[in-house]
Amino acid sequence: MFRIGDFSRIARVSARLLRFYDEIGLLAPAYVDPHTGYRHYTVAQLGQLNRILVLKELGFDLEQVRRIVGSNVSPAELRSMLLLRRNDAEQALAAEAQRLRQIETRIALLETEGSLSADDVVVRAEPARRLLSVRRTVTGFAAARGMIAELRGRASRLLPRGERTLVAIAHAPQFEQEELDVEFGFLLEEGLEPRTGDSGLALRELEAVERMAACVRVGPPEDAHLVTAKIGKFLEASGDRLAGPSREVFLQAPDPERMHEAVVEMQFPVERGNAESARI
Repeated sequence: MFRIGDFSRIARVSARLLRFYDEIGLLAPAYVDPHTGYRHYTVAQLGQLNRILVLKELGFDLEQVRRIVGSNVSPAELRSMLLLRRNDAEQALAAEAQRLRQIETRIALLETEGSLSADDVVVRAEPARRLLSVRRTVTGFAAARGMIAELRGRASRLLPRGERTLVAIAHAPQFEQEELDVEFGFLLEEGLEPRTGDSGLALRELEAVERMAACVRVGPPEDAHLVTAKIGKFLEASGDRLAGPSREVFLQAPDPERMHEAVVEMQFPVERGNAESARI
């Protein structure tokens, strides 16, 4: 047996923590000297201690730890819990990184507020095109990236190999980051007639737009407000107003894992405002 100090060195936990676990009945010593009160532990107790420490690191409170340890949870079950918590942690880290990126770009916009220019916003007509697409309401940009991968997988069975122009369409009349009504699709060349069948994809016509305000963005969708601010400046100067769902046309094939390198033309259908407004 080991006295508490030696056992703490072997287990790599503090003696104070071992005393606390004893006091709350979570890990009792194997033997307590009735004369000195010294606590003694065995090597066999390392397994129980490790279970307790793992469960604590996984985020369970002490009462939950007590119940789980009492059920004699196996290492395989602990590993399953670990994988679940790891997935939660990875999602939390991704969300926090996205939030920090958004803060960074908002600050960048503040720094350029006085010099914000709409000079690189162009207005042109967009013809009608055919689109092979999937539409869904998702809870954020990460889920939207998953839709791109899904679209690619399904479209690969219907379309010939080669470069395909990806288009994203935001259908909601207002922006809600946690409830994005988004459609992703590939523009189809003339003469191409894929049989959609049970592919889960829709074949439809992307309507023509008489006046489309467009500006290029380099970077992930979290940076889109740097371009939409330019569109806003253009609208204020021209007197035009938004007139339908916005589009994002990927000028080069996107990699969902490298969206920071994306080159995208952001497009907003616009219509003339009042007659007194300036004409662009």
